[in-house]
Amino acid sequence: MNTCKRSTPRVCAGIVLALALAASLPASAQGKDDLWEVSTKMEMAGMPMAMPAQTNRYCIGKNRKDEDFVPRQGRDCRMVESKRVGNKFTYKMDCVGNDAATVDGAITFGDNAYDGQMRMTMKQTNATMAMTFTGKRVGDCAAATK
Repeated sequence: MNTCKRSTPRVCAGIVLALALAASLPASAQGKDDLWEVSTKMEMAGMPMAMPAQTNRYCIGKNRKDEDFVPRQGRDCRMVESKRVGNKFTYKMDCVGNDAATVDGAITFGDNAYDGQMRMTMKQTNATMAMTFTGKRVGDCAAATK
């Protein structure tokens, strides 16, 4: 039985509007920020076999900076130099702590995707590690506020 046929047109329109607003709430709660899936692969000179690639998802806010896309692997690193020319971002970082290192890297941005590489030199041993990474936007999310 159709309740809109027995109700006034205003009541019917109100019901339709309320249902449309309720259906749109989850969509408007999402979409503020971007969900990225990032695959990283590390190689270290002298290691008998390469480490397997790792894939993680990150929510990055819409007010992001290029450096927000640089993998830090839990290290305490600060950006000491960075430059963006066209779709290419180059950077240098200084990392402190137990695994103190210097890092040189570059990221090339595409449409909802990016590719990058970095070279990390450990300060104590002078050993080097290379990392390649790719990211693609996979959806919407709500980034944690700082």
